[in-house]
Amino acid sequence: MIDIGIGFSSVGNAVLAAEEAVRAAKNNKTNWRKIDLALFLSTTEISSSSLVKALNNLLGGIPTIGLNAAAIISDHGLSRQGVVIALLSFPEGVYCTTAYTKDLQAKAAIRAGEELGEKLLYGFKNIQRNLGLIFFDKIIEDGPNFILGLQEHLGRSFPCLGGMTSDTDHSLKTVLCFNQTLMTEAACGILWGGKLTFGLGIKHGWKPLGKPHQVTDARGNIIKTIDGEPAAKIYEDYLACDMAKLKKDLNRLSVSYPIGIFIPGEDEYLLRNVIKIGEDDSLLCQGNVPNESVIRLMISTKETCLEATRQAVEEAQQNLTNPVVKFSRERTSKLALAFVSVKRLGLLRRDAQKEWEIIRNGLEPNTRLIGLYTYAELAPLKTSSYKGQIYFHNQTVSILIIEG
Repeated sequence: MIDIGIGFSSVGNAVLAAEEAVRAAKNNKTNWRKIDLALFLSTTEISSSSLVKALNNLLGGIPTIGLNAAAIISDHGLSRQGVVIALLSFPEGVYCTTAYTKDLQAKAAIRAGEELGEKLLYGFKNIQRNLGLIFFDKIIEDGPNFILGLQEHLGRSFPCLGGMTSDTDHSLKTVLCFNQTLMTEAACGILWGGKLTFGLGIKHGWKPLGKPHQVTDARGNIIKTIDGEPAAKIYEDYLACDMAKLKKDLNRLSVSYPIGIFIPGEDEYLLRNVIKIGEDDSLLCQGNVPNESVIRLMISTKETCLEATRQAVEEAQQNLTNPVVKFSRERTSKLALAFVSVKRLGLLRRDAQKEWEIIRNGLEPNTRLIGLYTYAELAPLKTSSYKGQIYFHNQTVSILIIEG
C-alpha cells in the first residue's frame, strides 16, 4: 500500500511550522525513513523562501512539489494560515515522476505544455500512465493551447487535475516550489502510474438563468460582443443596473452571476468569472471563451453550492469503486486532494467551514485529506470515464481520491 503521512501546522513562523508539520507527517507514516515524494501546501502568510529552506534541511534530497495559496485544506479544517505536507512512499508497482516548466510568459503556451508533458513522460516507458496533477502559480492567458501541448504528449483523453493559485492582479505573490527551487510564472506536474486507481468528482452548483445567448466576437479571454451587442449589456439587461453600478459591484456580481459556456456533449456548463469591464463594454474573463459559443448567465445559492460539493465527493467515491485500472491487493490506502475555487469562499462566507465538513464527512474515515483554494481549476468535465478534453474552470470544487 502507499504509505501516507500527513502533517499540519498553523504556526506563523516558517521554520517552526516546517518542523511541526514534518514531524507530524513522519509520525503518521508506517516507515518514516522511506519517503519517495513530498507534497506541501502553505498559505501566503508564511514566508515561502524560509519554509522551503527549512523543508530542505529536514527532508534532504527528496523530490518535492509545493505551492502557496490564499487558504489550505487538511484534516484539521480550512486554514488561512498554515502548512500541510504529505510524505509518500510507494510500493512496488506504483510509479510517479515530477517535472516543471518555467518562464511561461516568454514561451508560446503550446510549447510550454509540450515541454511539461515531455518531461513528465521521461522514465514512464512501458508503464501504465493513470493521472496527471498540474499546478500553476499564475493564470495562463492562452489556456487551451497549453492544454493542447500537454495532451500532445500525455494523450488527448488523458485525465489531468490541478489549479492556479494567484489572483488576477497577482497581489498574493504566489510561487511554486520544485525540489529546492522557488519559481514564478511556472507550472509543476506529477505523473502517476502503475498499480493505483483514482476517483474524481467535479461540480459547481450554478444553474442557467434566462435564455441562451451567442458570443459573436471573442478573442481569447475577452468577450467583445454578445448577440451582436456590447458584451456587458447582458448584465445591464438581466440585473437592471446601469454601467457605473455594474463596474462598482462587479466582483460581487461576477461571483453570483458568472458566465456559463455550453459545451456540446457535456452535462455541466463551464463557468467563467468576469474580472473587468473594458472601456468598450467588453468583458475580461478569467479563462478563455470560444468565439461563437453559446452562453448563459448562471445563478447559485449557498444551498446549491454546498449540494454541489456533496455531489462531487459522492461522485469521486463512486468512480473509485469502479476504477478504470483494476488490480488486486490485500490492503490499500487513500489520499484525497481537494481543489476548491476561492470564489466559493466569497459566496459561502461563514458557511465555508460547512463545505470543508461536507468534504471531510463524505470521505471514508481512513482517507487522508489535503487541498487548497484556487483561482482557476484544471479538470475534465466528464468524470465517469475521464475521456475527452480537460478545461480550465472557475468556481468549481474538484475532489480527487488516489488509492494504492
